[in-house]
Amino acid sequence: MQKRTIRLGIFGCIAAMIAAVGYAFTRLYIMNLRVDLSILIVNIVVFSISAGLLVYLTRKERDIEEEELFRD
Repeated sequence: MQKRTIRLGIFGCIAAMIAAVGYAFTRLYIMNLRVDLSILIVNIVVFSISAGLLVYLTRKERDIEEEELFRD
């Protein structure tokens, strides 16, 4: 993987988390709907997947940086 691809993946995960919060905010405060299962499922699934990907990508980025240090 390239560093640029990893960076884009990290930003994509952060954007997905922000979108999940925006979805919940829109349903709760703008549309004045009650809390239902869709909000909880979307937030749990998106945050779980995004958090897992963030951990993986940051470790991968750290490994690439360490590899570059050892090459020099």
